Amino acid sequence: MRAIIIRNPTSGSSPMASQAAPAGQNEIEDRILNNLRHYHIEAEVRYTTADDPGAGLAREAAQAGIELIIAAGGDGTLHSVASGLIGSKSILGILPCGTMNNIAHSLHISEDIDEACQVIAEGKTGCIDVGSINGQIFLEVSGIGLEAALFPAAEDIKSSGFRETIRGMINGIHILFSFHPERVKITFDDGHTRSYRALQVSVCNSPFYGAHLQFAPQAVMDDGYLDILIYQNFNKLEYILHAIAISQGRRVFEPKVKRRRIKKLYITARTPLSLHADGEQIGTTPAKIEIIPAALRVRIPQRVIDSANISQHQPLTPARRAYT
Repeated sequence: MRAIIIRNPTSGSSPMASQAAPAGQNEIEDRILNNLRHYHIEAEVRYTTADDPGAGLAREAAQAGIELIIAAGGDGTLHSVASGLIGSKSILGILPCGTMNNIAHSLHISEDIDEACQVIAEGKTGCIDVGSINGQIFLEVSGIGLEAALFPAAEDIKSSGFRETIRGMINGIHILFSFHPERVKITFDDGHTRSYRALQVSVCNSPFYGAHLQFAPQAVMDDGYLDILIYQNFNKLEYILHAIAISQGRRVFEPKVKRRRIKKLYITARTPLSLHADGEQIGTTPAKIEIIPAALRVRIPQRVIDSANISQHQPLTPARRAYT
């Protein structure tokens, strides 16, 4: 089988990246290519650039009829590659080489090179949903309000530079304590419009996002729905404690989060609020958000299907309870 690997050469903080010797990135690449060759997959490597972080390369490969297109990088690289494959017949393979690797984690794809290559070669092909906010896709989450305002600071904190990290922390603290809940109106797919005074509204396609936190534990990536989280009754201290509790596996403030499952919604706000799609700021409200069902063909582990005891038309993870 012929394959294209679209690789972000700057990714390197994941466990997968650490599996190479001090010789560095070339050894990772050789190990990946040798693993795939073991499964009779001949892969060509193409590198992302500032001008093309992956979408153009993926679209070009799909149009050329390449059956398997592998994203080797973090969630940002995966997001870009996926955006170039939506609606195509090509299959997306995932080699998680980034910092958080939330999508790989949500799909139970290992950060071990050998295991990830085995999934690409011997796993099953499933279809996953993609979200859209004002025409911009997201795999993990789109957000309105405080979450969207905080993401640039969070990116600085994640960076390797000391100055950027300190700047991100200072900016994040300033944004957190200066942000006020705003009145938003949400029109749901049942046609009803409701008003909320909320710190933020998060619309999730995957259970994990941000700092590898499971904010949306009931989210499933192939059920044809998005999960909406409305932070309506949170003060700033509770907001911070909520994130800390989730990072420790506790859900103390869970009853305070208003949750619904939707296929589409429309949000307006009295004051324009920041929007983001998978951490990338994309303007301000109003926002039209909807699900694009089964938009991507993705290689997933066979054990995920086996453990869920499902058919190709059922979710990739076990059934969840309905929201009220």
